[in-house]
Amino acid sequence: MAYIILYIAASADGFIADKFGNIDWLPQEAPEGEDFGFDKFLSSIDVIAQGSRTYLQTISFIESGIVTDLPYGGKRMYVFTHAPMRTNRTDVTFVSSIEEFLNIINQNSKIKRVWLLGGAELIKSFKAYNLIDECIITVIPKTLHEGIALPSNLFEGMYQTATKNYFEGIVEKRYIRQKILIFD
Repeated sequence: MAYIILYIAASADGFIADKFGNIDWLPQEAPEGEDFGFDKFLSSIDVIAQGSRTYLQTISFIESGIVTDLPYGGKRMYVFTHAPMRTNRTDVTFVSSIEEFLNIINQNSKIKRVWLLGGAELIKSFKAYNLIDECIITVIPKTLHEGIALPSNLFEGMYQTATKNYFEGIVEKRYIRQKILIFD
């Protein structure tokens, strides 16, 4: 079974997007050479899992000229959707359920690490199935007061393993799922 990592930014009060689903509150610039460990993380994962709204939002960044392509290094993306979707992108596969996704990735021995990109509904579903092995949450020191929140039970059954401070109060927190060993 692949190791699944939620890697996401959140506001200081636990929101991953504002009430309109926007992420324009995220810092737009960092000091030269600072990528918050993103390149190292990206090189460590094999595929990306994301919900359809998250996918459509990232595609809108291309369409509006904010970026020229997705910053995922050509990694295969699995987009969860209940509605029919199409794309010309060769790096996207649409799936309709966690079961379908697990069947696909478990049949490919090269898939060892999965980036759970979001959004909130997909994170809730993966948590309900107890599939999240690690959380890397970059906390941005802004309060949104309302919006799309991380699931309230996200850190249940997990323990914090590390904290890293970045510039201007940005903090990365890492959590690992507790493994329970049963001996007969």
